[in-house]
Amino acid sequence: MATEPQLPIDDVLLVRFLAREASPAEVEQVRRWLTDPVNQREFDKLSRVWTLAGTLQKPIDTDAAWQRVRTQMHRPASPVTGPVVRPMPVADKRINWFTYKQIAAVLVLAVLTGVTIWQWTRPGTGQPAVALLSATTTTTTQRLILPDGSRVLLNRNSRLTYPARFADSSRTVVLRGEAFFEVAHDAAHPFSVRAGAASVRVLGTSFNVRARGDSVRVAVTTGRVQFSTSRQAVVLIPNQQATYLARMDTLRRIVPLNINQLAYQTGRLSFVNTPLTELVQTLREVYGTDIRLANPALGKCRLTTEFHNEPIDAVLGVVSESLTLTVRREGSVRVLTGTGCGF
Repeated sequence: MATEPQLPIDDVLLVRFLAREASPAEVEQVRRWLTDPVNQREFDKLSRVWTLAGTLQKPIDTDAAWQRVRTQMHRPASPVTGPVVRPMPVADKRINWFTYKQIAAVLVLAVLTGVTIWQWTRPGTGQPAVALLSATTTTTTQRLILPDGSRVLLNRNSRLTYPARFADSSRTVVLRGEAFFEVAHDAAHPFSVRAGAASVRVLGTSFNVRARGDSVRVAVTTGRVQFSTSRQAVVLIPNQQATYLARMDTLRRIVPLNINQLAYQTGRLSFVNTPLTELVQTLREVYGTDIRLANPALGKCRLTTEFHNEPIDAVLGVVSESLTLTVRREGSVRVLTGTGCGF
C-alpha cells in the first residue's frame, strides 16, 4: 500500500499551530510531521522564538511592522544610532517559507530583543545545523545574557555572534569589536571567544576582549585566561593583559593592566602624569566623541586626575580648568584651545 504523501510544512503553519489557530486537519498534519526527530528539533527552535516573543511587554503588531518595513525598503540608507541587527544568509528554501508579514514580525522581535535570529546551514544540504544569534552595536553599548547565563557588555561599534544553545562539549562565541565577559563557571564546558586570528579560552572568569583592525587585546580582572594564536599562547591572571598584532604575528604580555581600557564597563578613568595627547585619545575611545587639540603642542601637557561615571562635558571641564584651556564646540567636535599647561 502506497504511503500517503506528506504536505509541506512551513513556518506560517507552525506559527498558526503555536497560536492555536490551526484547523484540526492542520493540527494532525503538524503532529505527524513532528514524529521525525529532525523536525522536532526545528519545531523546538521556532517554539523558543515564539515563547521569547510572548515575554515582551509590548505585543508585536505585524501589520504595523510590515508598513514600517515596506517604508524602510523604499527609503535611502541613512546612519543609525542604536544597536543594529543583520540576518546572515539562509538557504533559499527556508526564505520561501516566510511571507513578508512574518519577516516583519521577526524583524520587530529582533529590534525589541537587540539580537538577530538566523539559521546556519550545513554546506551542500540546506538543512539547519544550529540557530545563531548576532548582536551589533553602533553608538551605544548593549548588555547581553548568553544561553549559559554568562553576561556580556558589548561596547560601541561591535558585534557578537553566539549560538542559541551551546554545544555539548564547549561554549564558543565570535567577537568583532570589544566586549567585557563575565563567564558562568562550568569546568566541563570551556568558554571560548574567537577574535580574528586569536582565541581566548576560559572556564569561568571575567575579562575584556578588544578586536579592532589587526590587533586583539585581552585584559583579565578575575580568574585565568588562555590567550592563543595558531603559533603562540600565554596564560593571563588578574591585573594582566596581552596584545596580539597580526601584521607582526606577535603575542605580548603587558603588566599591569591599564584600568582605563575597561572604563566603558567600570565607568572609572585614572590618569597619572598622563600626556594630554594620550588622555584625549582615551576619552575618544571611551566616550565615542571627537575631541581635538587646537595646537599640537598642547599634547605635551600632563595631568593627574580621576573620574567615575562622569559625562564627557564634565570631564573636559576638569581638564580645561586644570590646564587653563577652553573647550570650543564645532558641531559634534570638541576642541581644546589655549596656551595650556596651567600657565
